[in-house]
Amino acid sequence: MGQNPYQAPAFLYMLPGAEIYEGALFPKGGMHRIVEKLLEKATSLGVQFHYKSPIEKIILNGTKAEGILLEDGTRIDADLVIANADLPYVYKELLPDKEAADRLKKRKYSCSAIVFHWGLDKVYTQLDHHSVFLNDPYKDGLNKIFKEKSLSDNPSFYIHAPVRSDQSAAPENHDTLSVIVPVAHLDANYDQDWKKLKQTARAGVISRLKEAGLVEIEEHLKFEVCYLPKTWKKTCNVTNGSVFGSLGHTIFQMGYFRPHNQHKKYRNLYFAGGSTHPGNGVPLVLLGAKLTTERILKDAKKQVSTKL
Repeated sequence: MGQNPYQAPAFLYMLPGAEIYEGALFPKGGMHRIVEKLLEKATSLGVQFHYKSPIEKIILNGTKAEGILLEDGTRIDADLVIANADLPYVYKELLPDKEAADRLKKRKYSCSAIVFHWGLDKVYTQLDHHSVFLNDPYKDGLNKIFKEKSLSDNPSFYIHAPVRSDQSAAPENHDTLSVIVPVAHLDANYDQDWKKLKQTARAGVISRLKEAGLVEIEEHLKFEVCYLPKTWKKTCNVTNGSVFGSLGHTIFQMGYFRPHNQHKKYRNLYFAGGSTHPGNGVPLVLLGAKLTTERILKDAKKQVSTKL
């Protein structure tokens, strides 16, 4: 959730309880299979996708959204617009509503993450599909992230090892590991040296793994890809690089209090994604897309009834 557990709403503790009791689902072929399946279904229904077409703004007229304007000057008219980019980014960059953008800017944001994707020529059987390593003292590590906007030398982290459930995730006798290290989001008020913080995260992870008996990680590392908070901001337009749904899940930024999936003024402008209702994470984002779709169909039905 990208939250400090000492400050987050207590009922969020139901999530790890449910995961431990019921387990978690994992798609064969990796998480990208979800994208591929959705793409396959949408294409079969006649949906067209346009790639590498960045948007300059959403075109508005009165109380309606008329379409979008691409950065290359192309105008695309539409009966309705659904924005699934990070919501604070949409208000700040694609809409003229400065007041709403300023309100969103003042909201509380989740932390970010430094992510390492590793390919190794050795399988470390000590790791299960999901492994969590918590630093000690735990609270001090959280203070580093949420108060000092930095990272502990001994960080907490999570490792995803999909080969344990899906042999296609790596060649035989090889391993694929994704290491997620929670870290502060981007904050201009602090001196954040991300090159140094990346090195701190990497060294901390490898040191902790050695303690757990996973030795010679670096000797067996065949390739590495690393994503930093600034990566999330640059490539995905995620505000502050706050990759856990951007807007934090505080008590007054959840449920009804979270930004709704329909604009108050431009009624044919809808939203989807982790920063709108109901929240972040693949299951909730997919649920949010379903809720937005139901709202669009309901509004369309009302318009037809009005015309009749």
